[in-house]
Amino acid sequence: MLTRNDLKTIARLTQKKYRLEMNRFLAEGGRLCEEAIKSDWKVERVICCPSFLQSLRARQALLLAEERQIPIDEVTSEVFVSLSDTMHSQGILAVVEKRTPPSQAFEHMRQAPRCLWVGIEKLHDPGNMGTILRTGDWLGVDGIIVGTECVEVYNPKVVRASMGAIFHLPIYEVEDFVGVMRRFQTFSAVLYGADQSGDFPYSVLRYAPKRLLLLGDEVDGISPEVGALIQHRVSIPRRGGGESLNVAIAAAILLAEMSR
Repeated sequence: MLTRNDLKTIARLTQKKYRLEMNRFLAEGGRLCEEAIKSDWKVERVICCPSFLQSLRARQALLLAEERQIPIDEVTSEVFVSLSDTMHSQGILAVVEKRTPPSQAFEHMRQAPRCLWVGIEKLHDPGNMGTILRTGDWLGVDGIIVGTECVEVYNPKVVRASMGAIFHLPIYEVEDFVGVMRRFQTFSAVLYGADQSGDFPYSVLRYAPKRLLLLGDEVDGISPEVGALIQHRVSIPRRGGGESLNVAIAAAILLAEMSR
């Protein structure tokens, strides 16, 4: 049984400060819990509220947790709502230990004849971040580099929007974003920047075998410091109205072409 102190500790994981201190985060919903349990990430415990367990996916995740002998705690609806980040909860969440992505991924980038990475310098909307992770997972990107000015990867809204991709992709949150981009260039990777005023329409380029797509802030785009490293600024030609594309949609279009 969870004690009052246990619940207080878990509730703190709704705040970034404590996620950083405790090196843990919450994954809520049937699909996310199932993906977490199936992955090689450590799920410390599953918390459920029987009165909210309506979806088949949530019940399947609970059965899977039982099979994997992960501790399961039942709580009241009032307690679960205090932990939940959603309006219509499925009644299940998991406490997951953060995992440092393998350092071998960078070595793989150096040695691999072909690879596709994404670099996200600044991004503030959690829905956009999660969608980019989900898209990258779908299209088979090798890894994602995230700068410190981005929304936290383990933000509950990012985790939820990723639809489980967070458990499948190597994601590196780095302090020296520019330094890492330069390092990639020493590995013969070509940096392509998403830029609506770029010189190269995305569909006419022949992409290098080793390539990295750079994404910037929703409003200001890529910073001058990072922009100085870009070898090709790639645009998506506009054929209709609208001022700009959502950054997650632009990333999906560009990655679909770059992953061909």
